[in-house]
Amino acid sequence: MAPTTTSRIDAGADPMKDLELAEALSDLLYRSDPAVGGLDSQLLDLHSKHGDGIYSELIFLLSHLRFDSTEAKHHWQKIAEHRKSLEQRLESPVDLRVALLSYFVDVSRKLSNPKIMELKLFEETQASLYRDELTGLCNFRYFRDHLTRELRRADRYNQLLSLVMMDVDDFKSYNDEHGHDQGNEALATVARLLAESLRTIDVPARYGGEEFAFILPTTPKADAHLVAERARARIEEHVFSQKGTPRGTRLTVSMGVATFPSDASTAEDLIRHADSALYVAKTLGKNQVHLYGHCRRSYVRVETALEGRLRLLADVEHPFTAVNLSERGLLLHLGEEMKDGTLLELQLELPGSKREIGLSGRVTRVKPLETGKFETAIRVVEMPPREQRQMAEYIRAKEAEEAEEEEPATVGS
Repeated sequence: MAPTTTSRIDAGADPMKDLELAEALSDLLYRSDPAVGGLDSQLLDLHSKHGDGIYSELIFLLSHLRFDSTEAKHHWQKIAEHRKSLEQRLESPVDLRVALLSYFVDVSRKLSNPKIMELKLFEETQASLYRDELTGLCNFRYFRDHLTRELRRADRYNQLLSLVMMDVDDFKSYNDEHGHDQGNEALATVARLLAESLRTIDVPARYGGEEFAFILPTTPKADAHLVAERARARIEEHVFSQKGTPRGTRLTVSMGVATFPSDASTAEDLIRHADSALYVAKTLGKNQVHLYGHCRRSYVRVETALEGRLRLLADVEHPFTAVNLSERGLLLHLGEEMKDGTLLELQLELPGSKREIGLSGRVTRVKPLETGKFETAIRVVEMPPREQRQMAEYIRAKEAEEAEEEEPATVGS
Protein backbone atom coordinates (compact mmCIF):
# COMPACT_ATOMS: atom_id res chain seq x y z
CA MET A 1 0.00 0.00 0.00
CA ALA A 2 1.56 3.28 -1.06
CA PRO A 3 -0.11 6.29 0.60
CA THR A 4 -0.62 9.62 -1.13
CA THR A 5 -0.73 11.46 2.19
CA THR A 6 1.81 11.19 4.98
CA SER A 7 1.66 10.93 8.74
CA ARG A 8 3.56 13.05 11.22
CA ILE A 9 7.16 12.08 10.61
CA ASP A 10 9.73 11.76 13.36
CA ALA A 11 12.41 14.35 12.61
CA GLY A 12 15.13 11.95 13.57
CA ALA A 13 13.73 8.99 11.66
CA ASP A 14 15.56 7.52 8.72
CA PRO A 15 13.44 5.50 6.25
CA MET A 16 16.41 3.23 5.54
CA LYS A 17 17.57 2.94 9.13
CA ASP A 18 18.45 -0.46 10.51
CA LEU A 19 18.65 -2.38 7.24
CA GLU A 20 19.06 -5.68 9.08
CA LEU A 21 15.67 -5.26 10.78
CA ALA A 22 13.96 -4.07 7.58
CA GLU A 23 15.29 -7.07 5.66
CA ALA A 24 14.24 -9.47 8.44
CA LEU A 25 10.70 -8.07 8.48
CA SER A 26 10.47 -8.13 4.69
CA ASP A 27 11.60 -11.74 4.64
CA LEU A 28 9.12 -12.56 7.41
CA LEU A 29 6.20 -11.13 5.43
CA TYR A 30 7.20 -13.05 2.31
CA ARG A 31 7.45 -16.35 4.21
CA SER A 32 4.48 -15.92 6.56
CA ASP A 33 0.77 -15.77 5.96
CA PRO A 34 -0.48 -12.76 7.97
CA ALA A 35 -3.96 -14.25 7.88
CA VAL A 36 -2.89 -16.95 10.33
CA GLY A 37 -1.38 -16.71 13.78
CA GLY A 38 2.24 -17.60 13.02
CA LEU A 39 3.28 -14.01 12.41
CA ASP A 40 2.69 -12.86 15.99
CA SER A 41 5.10 -15.36 17.55
CA GLN A 42 7.79 -14.52 15.00
CA LEU A 43 7.35 -10.82 15.70
CA LEU A 44 7.94 -11.55 19.39
CA ASP A 45 11.27 -13.16 18.46
CA LEU A 46 12.29 -10.06 16.51
CA HIS A 47 11.09 -7.80 19.33
CA SER A 48 13.42 -9.54 21.78
CA LYS A 49 16.35 -8.59 19.52
CA HIS A 50 15.35 -5.18 18.17
CA GLY A 51 12.90 -3.78 20.72
CA ASP A 52 10.00 -1.47 19.86
CA GLY A 53 11.71 -0.40 16.65
CA ILE A 54 10.09 -3.37 14.91
CA TYR A 55 6.70 -1.63 14.98
CA SER A 56 8.02 1.46 13.21
CA GLU A 57 9.76 -0.59 10.53
CA LEU A 58 6.82 -2.99 10.04
CA ILE A 59 4.25 -0.22 9.61
CA PHE A 60 6.62 1.59 7.25
CA LEU A 61 7.11 -1.57 5.23
CA LEU A 62 3.36 -2.19 4.90
CA SER A 63 2.06 1.37 4.51
CA HIS A 64 5.05 3.67 3.89
CA LEU A 65 3.99 5.73 6.91
CA ARG A 66 6.83 6.60 9.27
CA PHE A 67 6.29 6.94 13.04
CA ASP A 68 8.70 6.99 15.95
CA SER A 69 8.84 3.71 17.87
CA THR A 70 6.47 4.83 20.67
CA GLU A 71 3.72 6.05 18.35
CA ALA A 72 4.21 3.06 16.05
CA LYS A 73 3.73 0.65 18.97
CA HIS A 74 0.52 2.46 19.91
CA HIS A 75 -0.78 2.18 16.34
CA TRP A 76 0.20 -1.49 16.15
CA GLN A 77 -1.79 -2.28 19.31
CA LYS A 78 -4.78 -0.42 17.88
CA ILE A 79 -4.45 -2.33 14.59
CA ALA A 80 -4.52 -5.62 16.51
CA GLU A 81 -7.67 -4.50 18.37
CA HIS A 82 -9.26 -3.33 15.12
CA ARG A 83 -8.47 -6.68 13.49
CA LYS A 84 -10.20 -8.60 16.29
CA SER A 85 -13.21 -6.30 16.01
CA LEU A 86 -13.44 -6.90 12.25
CA GLU A 87 -13.18 -10.68 12.73
CA GLN A 88 -15.97 -10.63 15.30
CA ARG A 89 -18.25 -8.62 13.02
CA LEU A 90 -17.44 -10.61 9.90
CA GLU A 91 -17.21 -13.95 11.72
CA SER A 92 -14.22 -14.75 9.56
CA PRO A 93 -10.42 -14.41 9.78
CA VAL A 94 -9.14 -11.01 8.61
CA ASP A 95 -5.78 -10.59 6.91
CA LEU A 96 -3.41 -8.34 8.85
CA ARG A 97 -2.89 -6.11 5.81
CA VAL A 98 -6.63 -5.65 5.38
CA ALA A 99 -6.95 -4.68 9.04
CA LEU A 100 -4.04 -2.26 8.74
CA LEU A 101 -5.55 -0.62 5.65
CA SER A 102 -8.97 -0.35 7.29
CA TYR A 103 -7.42 1.13 10.45
CA PHE A 104 -5.44 3.86 8.70
CA VAL A 105 -8.33 4.76 6.36
CA ASP A 106 -11.35 4.50 8.64
CA VAL A 107 -10.04 4.83 12.23
CA SER A 108 -6.89 6.94 12.47
CA ARG A 109 -7.43 8.44 8.99
CA LYS A 110 -3.70 8.70 8.25
CA LEU A 111 -4.43 7.61 4.67
CA SER A 112 -6.96 9.34 2.48
CA ASN A 113 -6.30 7.81 -0.93
CA PRO A 114 -4.19 4.62 -0.62
CA LYS A 115 -2.90 2.61 -3.57
CA ILE A 116 -2.64 -1.18 -3.32
CA MET A 117 0.25 -2.96 -5.01
CA GLU A 118 2.35 -6.10 -4.57
CA LEU A 119 4.97 -5.56 -1.85
CA LYS A 120 7.78 -7.18 -3.80
CA LEU A 121 7.00 -5.05 -6.86
CA PHE A 122 6.94 -1.95 -4.68
CA GLU A 123 10.35 -2.80 -3.18
CA GLU A 124 11.80 -3.43 -6.64
CA THR A 125 10.47 -0.04 -7.76
CA GLN A 126 11.97 1.60 -4.68
CA ALA A 127 15.31 -0.11 -5.30
CA SER A 128 15.39 1.18 -8.88
CA LEU A 129 15.28 4.73 -7.53
CA TYR A 130 18.68 4.18 -5.92
CA ARG A 131 20.38 2.16 -8.68
CA ASP A 132 22.35 3.55 -11.62
CA GLU A 133 20.88 1.99 -14.76
CA LEU A 134 24.12 1.84 -16.77
CA THR A 135 26.54 0.44 -14.19
CA GLY A 136 24.25 -1.27 -11.68
CA LEU A 137 25.99 0.59 -8.84
CA CYS A 138 24.24 2.84 -6.33
CA ASN A 139 23.39 6.21 -7.81
CA PHE A 140 24.26 9.68 -6.55
CA ARG A 141 21.04 9.99 -4.55
CA TYR A 142 21.65 6.80 -2.59
CA PHE A 143 25.33 7.64 -2.17
CA ARG A 144 24.57 10.95 -0.44
CA ASP A 145 21.91 9.39 1.82
CA HIS A 146 24.13 6.43 2.73
CA LEU A 147 27.21 8.57 3.38
CA THR A 148 25.24 10.76 5.79
CA ARG A 149 23.95 7.68 7.64
CA GLU A 150 27.39 6.08 7.84
CA LEU A 151 28.92 9.30 9.17
CA ARG A 152 26.29 9.46 11.90
CA ARG A 153 27.04 5.86 12.78
CA ALA A 154 30.81 6.47 12.79
CA ASP A 155 30.40 9.51 15.02
CA ARG A 156 28.06 7.69 17.42
CA TYR A 157 30.36 4.71 17.87
CA ASN A 158 33.66 6.59 17.58
CA GLN A 159 34.65 4.77 14.39
CA LEU A 160 36.60 5.72 11.30
CA LEU A 161 35.17 6.10 7.81
CA SER A 162 37.04 6.70 4.58
CA LEU A 163 35.73 8.03 1.28
CA VAL A 164 37.40 7.52 -2.08
CA MET A 165 36.55 9.63 -5.15
CA MET A 166 37.59 8.07 -8.48
CA ASP A 167 37.70 9.42 -12.02
CA VAL A 168 38.47 7.58 -15.28
CA ASP A 169 41.53 9.24 -16.84
CA ASP A 170 41.17 10.86 -20.28
CA PHE A 171 37.71 9.38 -20.72
CA LYS A 172 36.52 12.16 -23.04
CA SER A 173 39.26 11.26 -25.54
CA TYR A 174 38.32 7.57 -25.24
CA ASN A 175 34.67 8.42 -25.84
CA ASP A 176 35.46 10.62 -28.84
CA GLU A 177 37.66 7.93 -30.41
CA HIS A 178 35.49 4.86 -29.80
CA GLY A 179 31.97 6.28 -29.60
CA HIS A 180 29.41 6.59 -26.83
CA ASP A 181 28.26 2.96 -26.95
CA GLN A 182 31.81 1.72 -26.40
CA GLY A 183 32.25 4.38 -23.75
CA ASN A 184 29.17 3.16 -21.90
CA GLU A 185 30.42 -0.42 -22.07
CA ALA A 186 33.76 0.71 -20.67
CA LEU A 187 32.09 2.53 -17.75
CA ALA A 188 30.02 -0.56 -16.96
CA THR A 189 33.19 -2.67 -16.96
CA VAL A 190 35.03 -0.18 -14.73
CA ALA A 191 32.09 -0.33 -12.31
CA ARG A 192 32.18 -4.14 -12.26
CA LEU A 193 35.96 -4.23 -11.66
CA LEU A 194 35.59 -1.68 -8.88
CA ALA A 195 32.79 -3.59 -7.15
CA GLU A 196 34.74 -6.85 -7.38
CA SER A 197 37.75 -5.19 -5.72
CA LEU A 198 35.83 -4.07 -2.63
CA ARG A 199 34.61 -5.78 0.53
CA THR A 200 30.95 -6.60 1.13
CA ILE A 201 30.61 -3.74 3.65
CA ASP A 202 31.95 -1.15 1.16
CA VAL A 203 29.51 0.85 -0.96
CA PRO A 204 30.52 1.78 -4.53
CA ALA A 205 28.47 4.36 -6.41
CA ARG A 206 28.43 6.20 -9.69
CA TYR A 207 28.87 9.84 -8.72
CA GLY A 208 28.21 11.18 -12.22
CA GLY A 209 29.58 10.79 -15.73
CA GLU A 210 32.91 8.97 -15.50
CA GLU A 211 33.33 9.76 -11.79
CA PHE A 212 32.75 7.15 -9.10
CA ALA A 213 32.88 7.09 -5.30
CA PHE A 214 33.10 4.38 -2.71
CA ILE A 215 32.41 4.50 1.01
CA LEU A 216 34.65 2.41 3.28
CA PRO A 217 33.10 2.04 6.76
CA THR A 218 35.35 1.41 9.79
CA THR A 219 38.43 1.91 7.61
CA PRO A 220 41.51 3.98 8.56
CA LYS A 221 43.22 6.05 5.90
CA ALA A 222 46.16 3.69 5.43
CA ASP A 223 43.82 0.75 4.82
CA ALA A 224 41.67 2.85 2.49
CA HIS A 225 44.81 3.60 0.49
CA LEU A 226 45.45 -0.14 0.10
CA VAL A 227 41.85 -0.81 -0.98
CA ALA A 228 41.95 2.05 -3.50
CA GLU A 229 45.33 0.95 -4.85
CA ARG A 230 44.04 -2.61 -5.32
CA ALA A 231 41.07 -1.33 -7.34
CA ARG A 232 43.27 1.05 -9.35
CA ALA A 233 45.69 -1.75 -10.27
CA ARG A 234 42.90 -4.11 -11.28
CA ILE A 235 41.38 -1.55 -13.65
CA GLU A 236 44.79 -0.70 -15.11
CA GLU A 237 45.52 -4.38 -15.83
CA HIS A 238 42.20 -5.01 -17.59
CA VAL A 239 42.11 -5.03 -21.40
CA PHE A 240 38.96 -3.31 -22.68
CA SER A 241 37.79 -5.01 -25.86
CA GLN A 242 37.16 -2.87 -28.94
CA LYS A 243 35.01 -3.67 -31.92
CA GLY A 244 36.99 -4.14 -35.12
CA THR A 245 40.34 -4.73 -33.39
CA PRO A 246 41.67 -7.81 -31.57
CA ARG A 247 44.14 -5.86 -29.45
CA GLY A 248 41.80 -3.88 -27.24
CA THR A 249 42.90 -0.93 -25.12
CA ARG A 250 43.53 0.02 -21.50
CA LEU A 251 42.10 2.62 -19.18
CA THR A 252 43.44 4.04 -15.93
CA VAL A 253 41.82 5.82 -13.01
CA SER A 254 42.88 8.44 -10.48
CA MET A 255 41.64 8.47 -6.89
CA GLY A 256 41.51 10.76 -3.87
CA VAL A 257 41.07 9.58 -0.27
CA ALA A 258 39.75 11.48 2.75
CA THR A 259 38.93 10.08 6.20
CA PHE A 260 36.48 10.94 8.95
CA PRO A 261 37.14 12.42 11.48
CA SER A 262 40.68 13.68 10.74
CA ASP A 263 39.90 15.27 7.36
CA ALA A 264 36.27 16.32 7.76
CA SER A 265 33.30 16.07 10.09
CA THR A 266 30.47 16.48 7.55
CA ALA A 267 29.50 14.67 4.36
CA GLU A 268 29.96 17.82 2.30
CA ASP A 269 33.49 18.46 3.58
CA LEU A 270 34.48 14.81 3.25
CA ILE A 271 33.38 14.77 -0.41
CA ARG A 272 35.11 18.08 -1.06
CA HIS A 273 38.39 16.94 0.48
CA ALA A 274 38.38 13.57 -1.27
CA ASP A 275 37.65 15.40 -4.52
CA SER A 276 40.52 17.78 -3.78
CA ALA A 277 42.86 14.81 -3.31
CA LEU A 278 41.57 13.38 -6.61
CA TYR A 279 42.45 16.66 -8.35
CA VAL A 280 45.99 16.44 -6.96
CA ALA A 281 46.28 12.86 -8.26
CA LYS A 282 45.27 14.14 -11.69
CA THR A 283 47.79 17.00 -11.67
CA LEU A 284 50.62 14.71 -10.51
CA GLY A 285 50.29 12.52 -13.61
CA LYS A 286 47.05 10.49 -13.20
CA ASN A 287 46.75 6.72 -12.63
CA GLN A 288 47.46 7.03 -8.90
CA VAL A 289 45.90 7.34 -5.45
CA HIS A 290 46.44 10.52 -3.44
CA LEU A 291 45.65 10.99 0.25
CA TYR A 292 44.13 14.24 1.42
CA GLY A 293 46.66 16.19 3.46
CA HIS A 294 49.57 13.95 2.32
CA CYS A 295 49.17 12.07 5.60
CA ARG A 296 48.10 8.50 6.40
CA ARG A 297 46.86 9.37 9.89
CA SER A 298 43.18 8.73 10.44
CA TYR A 299 42.85 10.99 13.50
CA VAL A 300 43.83 14.58 14.09
CA ARG A 301 47.05 14.83 16.10
CA VAL A 302 47.70 17.98 18.16
CA GLU A 303 50.75 19.25 20.03
CA THR A 304 50.31 19.36 23.80
CA ALA A 305 52.09 19.20 27.14
CA LEU A 306 49.91 17.12 29.42
CA GLU A 307 51.06 15.50 32.64
CA GLY A 308 49.98 12.03 33.68
CA ARG A 309 51.11 8.72 35.08
CA LEU A 310 51.11 5.16 33.89
CA ARG A 311 51.78 1.74 35.25
CA LEU A 312 52.65 -1.58 33.82
CA LEU A 313 49.76 -3.94 34.40
CA ALA A 314 49.99 -4.92 38.09
CA ASP A 315 53.20 -2.87 38.51
CA VAL A 316 54.43 0.48 39.88
CA GLU A 317 53.41 3.87 38.47
CA HIS A 318 55.64 6.05 36.25
CA PRO A 319 55.06 9.79 35.61
CA PHE A 320 55.07 11.01 32.01
CA THR A 321 54.49 14.06 29.82
CA ALA A 322 52.35 13.69 26.69
CA VAL A 323 53.84 15.91 23.96
CA ASN A 324 51.15 15.15 21.37
CA LEU A 325 48.08 12.99 21.13
CA SER A 326 45.19 11.91 18.94
CA GLU A 327 42.03 9.94 19.69
CA ARG A 328 43.94 6.73 19.03
CA GLY A 329 47.50 7.42 20.12
CA LEU A 330 49.87 9.39 22.36
CA LEU A 331 53.53 10.38 22.19
CA LEU A 332 55.05 10.43 25.67
CA HIS A 333 58.32 11.49 27.28
CA LEU A 334 59.15 8.86 29.90
CA GLY A 335 61.95 8.47 32.37
CA GLU A 336 61.81 4.67 32.00
CA GLU A 337 62.44 2.64 28.85
CA MET A 338 59.53 0.42 27.85
CA LYS A 339 59.69 -2.55 25.51
CA ASP A 340 57.69 -2.60 22.29
CA GLY A 341 54.35 -4.34 22.81
CA THR A 342 54.18 -3.57 26.54
CA LEU A 343 50.61 -3.12 27.78
CA LEU A 344 50.07 -0.06 29.97
CA GLU A 345 47.34 1.59 31.99
CA LEU A 346 47.47 5.38 31.74
CA GLN A 347 45.89 8.23 33.70
CA LEU A 348 45.94 11.53 31.80
CA GLU A 349 45.18 14.98 33.22
CA LEU A 350 43.24 17.21 30.79
CA PRO A 351 43.05 20.97 31.51
CA GLY A 352 39.59 21.94 32.75
CA SER A 353 38.64 18.35 33.57
CA LYS A 354 37.76 17.52 37.17
CA ARG A 355 39.01 13.96 36.86
CA GLU A 356 41.72 12.08 35.02
CA ILE A 357 41.10 10.19 31.81
CA GLY A 358 41.80 6.49 32.08
CA LEU A 359 42.84 4.34 29.13
CA SER A 360 44.79 1.23 28.19
CA GLY A 361 47.54 1.33 25.57
CA ARG A 362 50.32 -0.63 23.94
CA VAL A 363 53.89 0.60 23.32
CA THR A 364 54.58 0.70 19.57
CA ARG A 365 57.88 2.63 19.39
CA VAL A 366 60.64 3.79 21.77
CA LYS A 367 63.37 6.34 20.96
CA PRO A 368 66.09 7.58 23.38
CA LEU A 369 66.29 11.37 23.85
CA GLU A 370 69.33 13.52 24.68
CA THR A 371 67.63 14.52 27.93
CA GLY A 372 67.94 10.96 29.17
CA LYS A 373 64.24 10.32 28.74
CA PHE A 374 62.57 8.09 26.17
CA GLU A 375 60.14 9.19 23.48
CA THR A 376 57.46 6.49 23.64
CA ALA A 377 54.63 6.05 21.14
CA ILE A 378 51.45 4.53 22.59
CA ARG A 379 48.58 3.04 20.63
CA VAL A 380 45.25 3.27 22.49
CA VAL A 381 43.80 -0.19 23.04
CA GLU A 382 40.75 0.66 25.13
CA MET A 383 39.11 3.85 26.39
CA PRO A 384 35.61 4.18 27.92
CA PRO A 385 33.07 6.18 25.83
CA ARG A 386 32.96 9.06 28.32
CA GLU A 387 36.73 9.45 28.19
CA GLN A 388 36.63 9.18 24.39
CA ARG A 389 34.25 12.14 24.23
CA GLN A 390 36.42 14.18 26.60
CA MET A 391 39.53 13.42 24.56
CA ALA A 392 37.78 14.31 21.28
CA GLU A 393 36.52 17.63 22.71
CA TYR A 394 39.99 18.51 23.97
CA ILE A 395 41.60 17.69 20.59
CA ARG A 396 39.04 19.76 18.68
CA ALA A 397 39.64 22.71 21.02
CA LYS A 398 43.42 22.41 20.58
CA GLU A 399 43.05 22.10 16.82
CA ALA A 400 40.96 25.31 16.77
CA GLU A 401 43.61 27.11 18.86
CA GLU A 402 46.38 26.02 16.50
CA ALA A 403 44.34 27.14 13.48
CA GLU A 404 43.82 30.59 15.03
CA GLU A 405 47.54 30.94 15.78
CA GLU A 406 48.41 30.09 12.18
CA GLU A 407 46.07 32.75 10.72
CA PRO A 408 47.94 35.89 9.59
CA ALA A 409 47.32 39.02 11.60
CA THR A 410 44.73 41.37 10.10
CA VAL A 411 46.24 44.68 9.00
CA GLY A 412 44.19 47.67 10.08
CA SER A 413 43.12 50.22 7.49
